[in-house]
Amino acid sequence: MNFKPAFPFIISIFLLTGCWGARNIDHLVYIDAIGVDYKDHHFIVYVQLISFIGLAKVETGGTQEKTSVAVGRFTGETFNIATDKLYTSIQRMVSWGHVKSIVFTKRALKKAVLQDVLDLITRYNEIRPTLWVYATDEPLKKIFEATPLLHTTPFYSLLSNPEELFQQSSFIRPIRLHRFIADMNETSKTARLPYLNITTRNWAEDKKEKPMLNVKGICFVDHYELQQCIDRSKLLGIRWMEKDISRTPIYVKKGNKVVASIVILKPKPKISYQIKGNTPVFNIKVSGKGSVVELREKLTEKQLIRLAQKTVEEEIRSLYKLGLKYDMDILNLSEAMYRQKPEDWKKFSKSGKIPLTDENLKKIKVKISIDTSGKEKFRQ
Repeated sequence: MNFKPAFPFIISIFLLTGCWGARNIDHLVYIDAIGVDYKDHHFIVYVQLISFIGLAKVETGGTQEKTSVAVGRFTGETFNIATDKLYTSIQRMVSWGHVKSIVFTKRALKKAVLQDVLDLITRYNEIRPTLWVYATDEPLKKIFEATPLLHTTPFYSLLSNPEELFQQSSFIRPIRLHRFIADMNETSKTARLPYLNITTRNWAEDKKEKPMLNVKGICFVDHYELQQCIDRSKLLGIRWMEKDISRTPIYVKKGNKVVASIVILKPKPKISYQIKGNTPVFNIKVSGKGSVVELREKLTEKQLIRLAQKTVEEEIRSLYKLGLKYDMDILNLSEAMYRQKPEDWKKFSKSGKIPLTDENLKKIKVKISIDTSGKEKFRQ
């Protein structure tokens, strides 16, 4: 009997890796977001679970199913102990490979807590360092239960996919975990963290008030410690100093009355400084091109540009004064000096930051041009 032809076939069966260990999508539980709170020397960890089954149907042209969200809550002396507790009751195998965001409460934004959480996340190979990071003062359960409109999956929510919204209306830039860690480790820089709350006043669905996630403002974090969380209404000048701003509006005022709206595309900020006497003096330049969206009063192009430039200058100067009030380098002027001339930064900085007063910010020069005014023309 000749076994030679059959021998390679038998050996190949044993060598096949195949997909024998693979699991169906509905056999796993997928964690989409993590929430971290801290109270009485204990971590309180929340997880948001979503189903990918409804998402898969929509992506392949199927009908939209009503989205369900599950929220778990666990406590422990460390972040790891708290997260380990979810395995005892979840009843399915857990996948951490699809986590999109992490939300810290304000009281969790302290060095010991952040270092514990970030140490585990950066070591654990399933969780990626590209998570979106947020802060909040709301109960984390409410944050995770606030699903998008029209029963859309949380996979497309503000928590998981903030970039598209930011491209359409740029103001408070979302930040990924690796960038947030880098900013906190930079001695000369103040990190900016989007600050979320829940609003129930603006939307209704199925004739009921609809709680929705809202970017309330920014929490400023300096070397792993929370400095201050500030409402967005007081932060209008931040968009002129941020990178990657695609599209942002100016509501031009004459006195206290809004007379026009202009959309500015990709504004470019530049910070420079000079040493006068024994004091660093900073100058800021901002340039941008825009289009007129609304003109409520007859103005010439020159008049409109002058008013728009004045508005931007006032927003930046107001933001600088707000930083002085809270003893923060809110414009990151210290980082600008560090990048341009580290030896000057070493000479003038204290604990990594330049001590700032009213005298340290001098000129703010704004240059705006109007590309289009739409179908309506300016008055000559």
